[in-house]
Amino acid sequence: MPPATTRALALLLPLTFAPVGPARAEEAPQARAGLEEGRPRFAKGAEQWSLSLAQGTGLDIWGSKGADTADVELIGLLPRFGIGLSDPVGTDSWYHGNLELLVEANLLVAYGPKGGFLGGLGLAFRYNFLGFESVVPFVEIGGGVAQLELDLEDQSDGLGFTAHGGLGVHWWLSEHTAFTASWRLQHVSNAGVGRDNAGINASTFLVGLSYFP
Repeated sequence: MPPATTRALALLLPLTFAPVGPARAEEAPQARAGLEEGRPRFAKGAEQWSLSLAQGTGLDIWGSKGADTADVELIGLLPRFGIGLSDPVGTDSWYHGNLELLVEANLLVAYGPKGGFLGGLGLAFRYNFLGFESVVPFVEIGGGVAQLELDLEDQSDGLGFTAHGGLGVHWWLSEHTAFTASWRLQHVSNAGVGRDNAGINASTFLVGLSYFP
């Protein structure tokens, strides 16, 4: 090989290959962590919008034991809006994360033991664990009000109150979008306002998409 060609290759090879690895290594974690130009998706004032498909199955526990409320089957949509209440805390700790407030609507249709619907509004507090790159696990608790029209023998229709606790995970699909899956134990009753109040206790699974503007 001519000496001139050898010298040219010696100059070009470092320029060609040196930047590629670090640049891609920096970009990937940023996308996985849901960051854009270093701006966290989970911080005080950060917003998110989500829509989930929900499926709930009544459980034969507590007041529902032996009641027709244990046979309830529900399916529907839960739109949500969330806003960060805190900046991330606990850097380098297992609890590294932040706190969010969520506002959600419940739009559920019953397909067992009879037809009907449950609709309502609620609030929830969610704590996001931010120590992972590609996923964000979370836990949440919440409550709200609901209108029941389920025609059950052991639970009066009309005004009801809801409470739930659960856990889930965001899985990043892009810088702004995540697949979100969660499970919650949902309780619905009327606090004695109605004549019948066995209570509905349901295991509810939710899957959907979350958008972080």
